[in-house]
Amino acid sequence: MKNYVIGTLLVVILVMVSIIYKNEVSPRNIFPVSKTELAKDVDAPVFLYVFFSMNNCHKCQEFISILNKLPPHFVVNGIVPEDELKDEKELRARTGATFPLRSSQKYKKYGPYFSPAVVGVSPAGHVIFSIPGFPGAEEHLMVFLDALYEKRFREVSSKEIKEEKKHKNSE
Repeated sequence: MKNYVIGTLLVVILVMVSIIYKNEVSPRNIFPVSKTELAKDVDAPVFLYVFFSMNNCHKCQEFISILNKLPPHFVVNGIVPEDELKDEKELRARTGATFPLRSSQKYKKYGPYFSPAVVGVSPAGHVIFSIPGFPGAEEHLMVFLDALYEKRFREVSSKEIKEEKKHKNSE
């Protein structure tokens, strides 16, 4: 009986603590997404944040060439250390990045535990995926991004169809 009372009290305490702190903790993976860079004709964007540095393995950064050529429904931003951003021309020459570069200062708490890496983010700021850069990653990344966008576009298209049906039924 004593063990039952202690167990019940522990459960009650855990429930109370979770209720009290429920709204106090914010998720780690809500990115500050900048929708101003979005093309107006894009229906289902995927934001890609590329965390890298000039000091990363050169072969591990080869996927940057693919990110330079992505269609407009992928919004790519490079996140680099603050001191490297000061010499942006050299950074672009060494890495080949043509997309916008931003300081890692604002994104430190959102960054992956490895670099280089590509982090995919939804328009709401939720992390969809995180992929490390490694030699030969460009082929795998392209296949993954194609499949991801096809899935996202189907989700958006099905939502639009449902909304159109609701609109027609309400008329």
